[in-house]
Amino acid sequence: MSAAGALATLWVTVLVLVLQTTLLPHLRPVIGVTPNLVLVLAVYVGLRYPRALGALGVFVLGYFLDTFAGGTLGFHTLGLLMAFAVAAAASHTVRTDSGGPLVVVVFVAGCVEAILAAGLFALGIGGTPSWLYVLRYGVGQAAGAALLAPLVLRLVGWSERALGAG
Repeated sequence: MSAAGALATLWVTVLVLVLQTTLLPHLRPVIGVTPNLVLVLAVYVGLRYPRALGALGVFVLGYFLDTFAGGTLGFHTLGLLMAFAVAAAASHTVRTDSGGPLVVVVFVAGCVEAILAAGLFALGIGGTPSWLYVLRYGVGQAAGAALLAPLVLRLVGWSERALGAG
C-alpha cells in the first residue's frame, strides 16, 4: 500500500462519511432507503487491502459511523466488519478496477450485513423495529449501495490519480 493510495482512500472516506451522515438521510423519504456508501467503501477496502490493516481501517470507519449516525453503538461496526470479511474472502478473485464485480460483492456483503442486523433485532438487541422490517430495509439499502458502488469506485480512482498513486 502506497502512502498516496492510503491518503486517497482516507480522503474519500471522510467525504463518504460526511455524505452518509448529512445528505443521504434526506433521500430516505424519496426512495425509501438511505444508500449505504460506507458499505461500498468497506467492501473496497476489503478487496484492495484484505489484511489486518484493512480490517482496522474498517473498524474505525464503522466506529465513526456509529458515533455520528446514532443508533446502537457497535451495530455499524459489526456489520461493516462482516462486509469486510466477505470482500476479503473474495479479494483473490475479484478485481477492484471494474464496477461490475464490485457491484455484486457490495450487494452480497450488504445482504450479509442485513441478515446480521435482522438477527440482532430478532434477539431484541438494538431497538423496536421488527426483524423482518430490518431485513427488508437492509436488502434495499444493499441494493442502493450496489447501484452507487461504481461512482464511489470512480471517486477513489480519481483521487488516487490526483495524488499520483494510480
